[in-house]
Amino acid sequence: MSINFLHLRSFYAVASERSVSRAARRLNISQPTLSKQLKALEERYKVKLIEGSRPPLTLTSAGQELFEKARQLFAVADEIGALLGEDDIDSGTLLRLGADSPPYAAEFMAAFKAAVPSAQFRVTIANALQTNELLLRAQVDIGIICEPTIQNDYTYAPIYSDRLVAIMPASWPDEGLAAFPLERLARETLLVRESTSRTLATVNRLLADAEIAPGRTMELHTREMIREAVAQGIGMSLMFEKECPPDSRIRVMPLDTRSSLIEIKGYLAVRTERKRMPLIRQALAIANQMSTM
Repeated sequence: MSINFLHLRSFYAVASERSVSRAARRLNISQPTLSKQLKALEERYKVKLIEGSRPPLTLTSAGQELFEKARQLFAVADEIGALLGEDDIDSGTLLRLGADSPPYAAEFMAAFKAAVPSAQFRVTIANALQTNELLLRAQVDIGIICEPTIQNDYTYAPIYSDRLVAIMPASWPDEGLAAFPLERLARETLLVRESTSRTLATVNRLLADAEIAPGRTMELHTREMIREAVAQGIGMSLMFEKECPPDSRIRVMPLDTRSSLIEIKGYLAVRTERKRMPLIRQALAIANQMSTM
């Protein structure tokens, strides 16, 4: 009994997206058609592959095993296409991007769009840990991640570097300072990200190394909320420079330290078995361009 590759690709799309509606948009078919194809695959082989009716859908043990095999199969098919000279990226190609930094995600999208004008994007912004998980679960094609957890079957390309700066209300008394002294934190309320944030991890390493404790800390879960809280005079924060767009209500100052601990690197991460795909090869080429700018 030969496999129906149309039905298998439909299953693979649903399993990747964990959503019938998103998978249908990805394949450019209607949801009813996709649901019928998935049902036909399950009925033909008398096996339940996906459970649940609302996203995120759950794979059964059989579904998870088939998902891994299908991922390998389509990766090989993409490699064969590349080997035979199918280097063009299809018109309207959808690139699923996960990122932990909106500015760098937008920079990458602009560079990719310049190279492939017909490209379409679906972007998920989360913290570094969550973005890494999205990549591992194949819910995004590529990830732009700050200091990712290295996995043996993934390829990582440097894409940006950044450094911590101090942000405070515009009315903060600067006393003529050109840079923010770390020891001043002992008198300030420091607004910080959630415990899984790479920003917080970097801040904690820096403060531990300098043996400095803030006067008080307050946890706010998004960089947007922290910026607004700083603007309202609730406290100050340490953030990465690229994530501090101009705002007349906020003052941005470099840190008065030579410590390399304020510096971080971001990487574009892709599954190694997919890096020969035209879409992924283009993404890696753009990452290389951005890292040398």
